[in-house]
Amino acid sequence: MPMQRIRVISILVGCFYVLLTDSGSRADTVTDSTLGFTLKLSSDFIPRSDLVGATPDIVHAFQYGDATDEGIAVLLLVEKLGGVIGRERLKTQDMPPGFTGKPFVTTWQGFEIDGFEVPETVNGLDAITYNVQIPLRGEAIQVKLFGPADREETLKPLLREILDGLDGESNWLSSSAPSTLAESENYGTVLLCLGISGIVAGLVALWFVSRRTPRGTVLVIAAVLYFLSWQIDDIRVREIRLFSGSMRMLGVAAGILGIVDLCRKRKPKPGIEQTDAPELE
Repeated sequence: MPMQRIRVISILVGCFYVLLTDSGSRADTVTDSTLGFTLKLSSDFIPRSDLVGATPDIVHAFQYGDATDEGIAVLLLVEKLGGVIGRERLKTQDMPPGFTGKPFVTTWQGFEIDGFEVPETVNGLDAITYNVQIPLRGEAIQVKLFGPADREETLKPLLREILDGLDGESNWLSSSAPSTLAESENYGTVLLCLGISGIVAGLVALWFVSRRTPRGTVLVIAAVLYFLSWQIDDIRVREIRLFSGSMRMLGVAAGILGIVDLCRKRKPKPGIEQTDAPELE
């Protein structure tokens, strides 16, 4: 009887181990605390640890389903790019000589991001790779989805699914402007000009205020502006960041103007005569 119980327990433990091993071999949510992102994948993605480190930049690798009869598998690779990326559009002429890829634009977390569709040949068979660069705050990554060229209609929705499951903080700021305007090359310059104009106009207005109000008024306004600028500084929207930064700079400049106003000797107002103090007898 004890031997039978031991055998039953051994079988149950073995089955439990198999279940754990099988479920652990499937991808679910990948958390990368170093690069600062999480990636939700369906159970069809199988981790390929043998591909991680195949090149120094590959940090995660997965296989989607089984390979085709010809031996080409759908692979998902995540590469680190070694730094952050800006909002400038990638162009074909910026690519190395002999590059045959085709650029495209897709979206991630509301941002329009660059991608390249690159045709390849593997063992005489046509394949395709979709490369998409993700502007993460700490270090940008590149998502590479590789597969047979004849499965293009499957790869495109799969790429969309991968990008929708990728979450992380971006070094880019979102915008309240329409995407066609916010993603234009000159939009940042326009915002900068507006910010400078606002600071200059604010200083002119405060200069007139200093001439018509008691001493210390401008200094109080400067302190209020500087304090309020920090209350909205954590909002990651380009226009609000510009507004808070301009307000802070105006507050600093107004503070200098307020100190000068305190030290300045004002002329008496017209109609008010200054009299000497009576002498003591």
